[in-house]
Formats: sequence, structure tokens, C-alpha cells
Amino acid sequence: RGTLAEVRFHADTVPGLPSAMKQASWNITVAEPAGQGARVIGHWHDGSGKATPWPAMLVSDRGAFFSHVLLSDDPPAKLRMLAAVLGQFHPPLWQTMARAALQRAQQVGHCRSIEELREVVEASDDAEAARLFEAALAQRTRSEQLLTSGEPAAAVEAASESRRLAAEAYMRAPSSPAREARAVWNHSGMGAYPGDWEKSAKVLADNGFNMILPNMLWGGLAHYASDLLPRSRTFEEHGDQITQCCAAAKKHGLEVHVWKVNYNAQNAPKEFLDRMAREGRLQYDVKGERHDWLCPSHPDNFKLELESMIEVARMYPVDGIHFDYIRYPGRESCYCDGCRARFEAASGKKVANWPRDCHSGPRSDEYNEWRCQQITNLVAAVHREGKKLRPELAISAAVFGHYPGCRESVAQDWVAWAEAGYLDFLCPMDYTDSDEQFSNLVENQLKLVGKRVPVYPGIGASAPGLDPDRVVGQILHARRLGAPGFTIFEFSARTVDTMAPGVGLGAGRQKATPR
Repeated sequence: RGTLAEVRFHADTVPGLPSAMKQASWNITVAEPAGQGARVIGHWHDGSGKATPWPAMLVSDRGAFFSHVLLSDDPPAKLRMLAAVLGQFHPPLWQTMARAALQRAQQVGHCRSIEELREVVEASDDAEAARLFEAALAQRTRSEQLLTSGEPAAAVEAASESRRLAAEAYMRAPSSPAREARAVWNHSGMGAYPGDWEKSAKVLADNGFNMILPNMLWGGLAHYASDLLPRSRTFEEHGDQITQCCAAAKKHGLEVHVWKVNYNAQNAPKEFLDRMAREGRLQYDVKGERHDWLCPSHPDNFKLELESMIEVARMYPVDGIHFDYIRYPGRESCYCDGCRARFEAASGKKVANWPRDCHSGPRSDEYNEWRCQQITNLVAAVHREGKKLRPELAISAAVFGHYPGCRESVAQDWVAWAEAGYLDFLCPMDYTDSDEQFSNLVENQLKLVGKRVPVYPGIGASAPGLDPDRVVGQILHARRLGAPGFTIFEFSARTVDTMAPGVGLGAGRQKATPR
């Protein structure tokens, strides 16, 4: 960890290369120049910035070699690297890339033209946003001139700088409401800096966030001192993550809503899975194949899911507990022998042709209603027992954005949960790079639940992967539609240096009360 953290390119080896490119690789194929004009154009550096002896990238007269796969971190630098290498081998590409870079330079946030961006900036009272916008226009003019004068590589660089300035101007422009939930999911359960929750909490608070939803337990794993679930390697190496997270969050004014991945036990220890298999507690699909997910209809699994979530609320000063994967994997599950027996008992009628009748035959609608009820039973029980333990405890859920599709496919009826009052807020996972689709999803979700439950739409900074200005753009769409907050997936080492500061420039500039 940290041994391979960044590639630094050698000046003047290939026109248009960035000076550096971040990438957290875990292994490389070491190569050296061996003819055809081959030369090293960049070396690996470690997490402290120290040079390693290992070449990261080589170019010859016939091709280019990178010593690992290209990962998704640091997209702008990777785009520049690819542009430079492609331009090296086929110079006419620079013209195409320059024109494309100029087009991209005016597509910032939700804006698709310079005129739209100007309106956003002029509506802002931020003087720095106005200055940056003018600087972006100047770089755009310079890029056009360089392209006209036959310097397309330099034109690409100027257009990229124009977009960077325009994006910062855009992100500085929004104002911040005084009351808004600004949440992030954290998938690792360790924040953005493993072993340092204090640093993670400070970054979030400094950029206007007020809620964190850290993933601390799964179907068969826990990052804390659980008496019910196997304790993870993260717990063994870094200690109790809920204790550390709560202490840091309280210091910096953040709410903590501990996120559980329900039923999914794919990362559980082998001993746990073997025991679940022996006890008939794992799911089987319609083809009879086993999946490492706990069967929702099994009473012992129901008890484990319920008690593990209540265990968190009992042991730690958390503000809430958060469902995820509160569903089946898909329409093909679960068709285990236990599901058949329990469905027949509940319906009072034997299944003639199992599992066909329940999967695609005459009893499929009835069976799906029964599947929905198994999931809803757990949500209702966690709500009941959580509020009995601590009335102020917030119960929330990450849910599929498309409804009623998710009800039919994965038996997740979150509208019914809202209507029954089982949840204190909803976080639909509206991950898309289409602002139109995002807006349509949010608008429909708000209509479905009305005022019964606050909706904090999920924005996919990591999935599908949005630039910080696009994240801010979707925050603005959510606000425009009346959502009282938002949730970003996700807060991690990859996004901490871009997404969090991008929100903090404007959308999160003023602190807000979450709920």
C-alpha cells in the first residue's frame, strides 16, 4: 500500500504529457527499453513522493507500454496522457482532440454552453466565480488561436485549462441552504484515510457535509466488536471502526448513520459460510445453484439481521442505522427448499411444480408478494425495535431508483415502507451520468412518497463516475426539484481530493442543519 501511488513523466519526452498521473496500483510488469527507439517516459513514485527505480511507461517508434492496467483514479491526467501518446503516433489526431476539448470546455456541471454557464455565474454573488469565468474565456480564445495557427497540442492544453477554470467558477457559484442533509456513503468503513477517522471527518465538515453513512457490517462480517457477526480483518488491523468514526464525527459535528449490507455474505469467512450452508440458510436460485447470500425467509437469518442492526444501536452512540441490499439479488432468487416449505405454509397450498410455478408460472405474482413481505418484515422489525431502544434513532435505507421495477425484480417495496412510516429518510441510488434521467428519477421518487419521508437522492460520484462539477450539477437538480438533501457515493481515497472540495466551494460552503 502506497508503494505505487503516482507516475511522474519526464519533461519533453512526448509533447502534451501531464507532469504526473495518480494511480494506486498493486503490481506491475517491469519492462526496459530494448530497441525500436524505445525510451522510458515516466517512473513510479511512492505515496510520499519518493521516486522508485521502476519504469511506469515506455514509448518506442512502434508502440507504447504501460506497466499496469489503467485504473479509474485521476481521469483528467489519464486523458492527457492518452492524448499525448496517441498524438505522438498519429499527429492528425491532435486536430480532432483539440476541437473536442474546446467543445468539452463549455460543458460544465448541468450547463451545455458558454451562455448557460454565464447565466449561472452572473446569478452568483461570488466575485471569484466571475473572475474565474473570465479567465476561462481567455483560455478558450487562446486555444482557438493556437488551433488556427497549427499548434493543436498546445490548443488541447489551453482548452483543458479553460474547462478547469470554468468548472471551478461553476462550483463556486451556488449558494447553500441553511437546512439540508448533505451525506456521503463510505464503502470501506474506514473513511478516506484508513486508520485516521479524524482526518476524514474534518475533510467532510470543512466542505459542508453533515452526515456520513459508513459501511460497518455485512451479512457475515463486522468492522466493530460484534458478538453476533465474524469480526473482519479491518477490525483486527485498524480497531473498532464504529468507535473511531463516532468519536471523530461528534468532534466535527457530523451525524453517523451506520450502513449495513443486508443478507449479502460474499465476503464472510469460509467457516461462517460453511455453517450457513450446513444449516440451510443460504440462497439458491431457480436453477438450484447456491449463492452466498442469507435467505431472507429463514427465521434464524431474520433474527441475525435484526439483532446485528440493533446491536449497533445498543453499543454505539450512532444517529441512525442504514439498510443496503435490503432485497433479493434478483428475480431468480430465492428458491431454496426452505422457501418452498415456508411459502406453502404461509399460503396454505402446495406448489405443484417447484420452482417453475413460482418463478414464471401461475403463482409467480403470489410468490413475489411473499418475497416482498419477507424483506418488509425485516424493515418493520428494525424500525420497531430500534425506536423502542432509542426513539430518536433514525432508520433509513439505500434503495433502487426505479419503482415499481425494483418491487418486481428484487422484492424491494420502499414505497410501502414509506407509507407505513418505517423509515426516517430514503436514499435512492440514482447513479447516472444523464442529468435528464437523474431529474426524472428524483421527480418520480418525490411524487411517490409525498411528504411522508425525506428523500436524499444518491449521486454517483464513483459509479458511474462523475467529475466534481457534474456532482454539483446533480445537487442543484435535486434542490430545484425540492429534495431536502443528497447522498453522494462515495467518500473514499479516490474522491476525497476532488469531490469533497468541489462541493465545499459553493454547494456546501455554508454549514447546514441536516434534518
